[in-house]
Amino acid sequence: MIKRYEVKEIVDIWSQENKLSTWKKVESSVTKSLEEEGIVPKGLSEKILDANVTVKEVEAREKVTNHDLASFVDILQDKVNEDSEWIHYGLTSSDVVDTSNSLLILESLDFLIGKVDGLISTLKNLAIKEKDTKIIGRTHGVFAEVTFLGNIISNWLLEIHRNKERLERAKENISIGKLSGVVGNYTIINSDIEKKSLETLNLKPELFASQIVSRDRYAEVISCIGMLASSYDRIAINLRGYQRSEVGEIHESFSSEQKGSSAMPHKKNPITSERISGISRILRGYVVSALENISLWHERDISNSSVERIIFPDSFNLICFSTIEMEELFKNININHEKINSNINSAKVSLLTQSFLSHLVTKGIERDEAYRFLQSQSFEIDNLDSYIKNISTNFEEVEEKELQEIRKSFLSEKTNKNFEEKINSVV
Repeated sequence: MIKRYEVKEIVDIWSQENKLSTWKKVESSVTKSLEEEGIVPKGLSEKILDANVTVKEVEAREKVTNHDLASFVDILQDKVNEDSEWIHYGLTSSDVVDTSNSLLILESLDFLIGKVDGLISTLKNLAIKEKDTKIIGRTHGVFAEVTFLGNIISNWLLEIHRNKERLERAKENISIGKLSGVVGNYTIINSDIEKKSLETLNLKPELFASQIVSRDRYAEVISCIGMLASSYDRIAINLRGYQRSEVGEIHESFSSEQKGSSAMPHKKNPITSERISGISRILRGYVVSALENISLWHERDISNSSVERIIFPDSFNLICFSTIEMEELFKNININHEKINSNINSAKVSLLTQSFLSHLVTKGIERDEAYRFLQSQSFEIDNLDSYIKNISTNFEEVEEKELQEIRKSFLSEKTNKNFEEKINSVV
């Protein structure tokens, strides 16, 4: 991961130093269980934890072995020395690596979920603040009817909340370790020792394992990250739309020393939203990589390994970076209420066509006839008074004052009823 998008907490979790420390923790948990069974000498598990195995030493050894876990075990044995022949007893590399991966993924998910909670809180506060702000709703990018800005923000909020729930479910499915040895058949370590060892790590065993933890579990995690990123992308795209010069309703913050362009001093660009959209493209690509990793030969092959060394630290860095960016964006968002109202005023004919159509139907006018007339008038007339007069002139069943009452009611100050009750019922 390039430093530009690093998140320190995620970098620390996926650092080589922390990976070796987690490998030691797994080796120690198994050794502790074996000590209690009287299989290996007492105190070895503590010696494993106390051993100072450095990244530099393991990397130097790997130049000889061409195997990182085997190199780690070699160095660990050298450091422990006495009784070190019992280290890694009954285990294969995947037992240590995959069990450790689950711990690293869980720690990363906890950090991510905490950041998502912060974003949800920020969005909820903003939604409540803007709950009665009327704004033009758009379909296909075209004026539709007036809605509430609080509803739009809450729609985004609930989508993010659903993504959080998916991450929580993924946590449950990745809370799995595997200590059953070569091809998962318990040749040396039995299922009781595996279960006991994993319990100390707050993990459950893969009940019918191959030689690895099944990669559909990994793919679920990355897919959940990809879905969350896509939700961020959806929000970012809409924010970029609101910031367009001809719309101008919502803007990202812009500091006094900031520059929007190297050439055009007037520019204020939605760079945070654009950055979030760009990052989402990478994360969706990683979903494909994770899905490809499910398909391995028989009990295992290693074609997944190089992929996972990249996609897990990268995915967690990028999604956490995007989450932090998104929260900061909304904490400092600029909402131009004057422009919102101006756009509503400029679109009155467009905003009232459904209400007028429904009223004409209640007067006994055939729906398609009413629709075609209103459609043709809306294409030709942008003055609402003229529009209303033409309707009442064409349909004798309809009085002009009735249409003016609809206009007055539709464009009057309305409150967003039961808004806080609804949003509090979910978030």
